[in-house]
Amino acid sequence: MGGTFGEPTFSARQREIPEGERGIGEEVMDPKEQLVQVTNLLTPLVEGTDANQLDNETPCSDFRVRDLIGHFTFGRFLFAAGMSGDKARGDELLGSMPQQFGDVLGDDHHGTYQDASAQLETAVSGVGDLGETVSLVFGDMPAGVALQMLSGDNLVHCWDLARSTGQEFNPPDDLVEASTEFFQGFITDDRRAGGGFGPEVHVSEDASALDRLLGLCGRTP
Repeated sequence: MGGTFGEPTFSARQREIPEGERGIGEEVMDPKEQLVQVTNLLTPLVEGTDANQLDNETPCSDFRVRDLIGHFTFGRFLFAAGMSGDKARGDELLGSMPQQFGDVLGDDHHGTYQDASAQLETAVSGVGDLGETVSLVFGDMPAGVALQMLSGDNLVHCWDLARSTGQEFNPPDDLVEASTEFFQGFITDDRRAGGGFGPEVHVSEDASALDRLLGLCGRTP
């Protein structure tokens, strides 16, 4: 199961969202619903990952399964802090960010992911206006754009985790296409050069919606 292994789709090094990108994809799908659907796909994949699979290789360079889960779990903690306006918590998380993302999980990858997801759900439920500005490590942006970014990132990582652990992953096309439309505007040459995304992998014209998303994000389906 080979592939083009790019770094994960968000990076703590990205701190600025250019003004012109702040409204990308706002009408594709309700961003809150998009995140709910992605979480409903990601959670059973995490729950279906056994401790003896945590050392498996993944389609993310330098990541084992433990680091992959730690990466998107840490991201959920970060987004929860940003969406709730808790700057102190965000600073605390960044200050304690480990060398290996897998260390975020301790000895309970299921429980730590569930905790992060619960915090994220609470924070998102408190957002009344998707156009309001939230401050994340990547910069200030509308809440709706932040949710689309996280949803797209986590959706691709669903595939990464499923592929690494031998689980099924069949997301609905409309959900996949929502992330593809967002990333078509969000992914730039500079972001690829900075390591946020691998080089685009070209797929056939009749490729599935998921394969088109994966290729756009630098994965080989």
